[in-house]
Amino acid sequence: MDKLNSLEELLDRRTPIRAVEALHQSIVHTTSPARPLENTAVGLDASVFLKLASHPKRDDIVDYLDARLSGPLILPGQAIQEFWNNQLAAVSTLADGLKKKFDALRTEAEKLDSNFVVYADRMDHLLNEFSDEYGFAYDPATLRSMSTVLNVLERKAFVPFVPRVRFHEIAITRKRTKTPPGFKDDGDGDFYTWADFLLGLLEAREKGLRFDHAIVVTNDRKIDWSRDGTAHPILRAEITQLLGVTFELWTIDQLAKAVGGTNPALSKNPSDQ
Repeated sequence: MDKLNSLEELLDRRTPIRAVEALHQSIVHTTSPARPLENTAVGLDASVFLKLASHPKRDDIVDYLDARLSGPLILPGQAIQEFWNNQLAAVSTLADGLKKKFDALRTEAEKLDSNFVVYADRMDHLLNEFSDEYGFAYDPATLRSMSTVLNVLERKAFVPFVPRVRFHEIAITRKRTKTPPGFKDDGDGDFYTWADFLLGLLEAREKGLRFDHAIVVTNDRKIDWSRDGTAHPILRAEITQLLGVTFELWTIDQLAKAVGGTNPALSKNPSDQ
């Protein structure tokens, strides 16, 4: 069957999925042995572009994706649009103001006297957490580093786009029925990111690339993608039905550990053994 027809029938539930099995597997949380990352397809979400460019292990990650990843590298077309519209816009238009306000708030917090020390400590912890999470947004070197990352993506990545009009009604129906991903957002961007990713996997397999596991690297922590690091069972059921592979969501730090030879357990679910 044509890959677009297969994808359309899956996302519209004309092809059934094993939802109860996926739910059971997502709840059990047993640890399985680490699997070779070489047998894995890697997808990148818009939320990790800047994180990747500024990550301390950026060179290791980029080298792995460029030279050592034997499975496909998937960059959903929707992710490119969202990176330009959201992530990049935040850096270029808010960076200077954000840095000034951030530094001013920290300075004021340091002035608090001993009567407020508990609040100062809590504020300092929160500011440090914020800096770790969003500090890239006011680092001028980040955009310069993006060139290296984009060069690799140009050479290596599948960049699929599903036909938007063809999948429009499915996107609307899935949002109304709170089908992941994207039901927590106003638009349909997450749905198209997912559909583009699945199409990219189909295209990679059509070209003969082998993989038995797939991950999407993302900083999106909303429950329409995952809960406590475990991918939504419907997403797992869809990808298993369509491609016969297992699926996880990773953070950029998990990817860095994996490519650095830490040999993490890549799955928490018994079906992934």
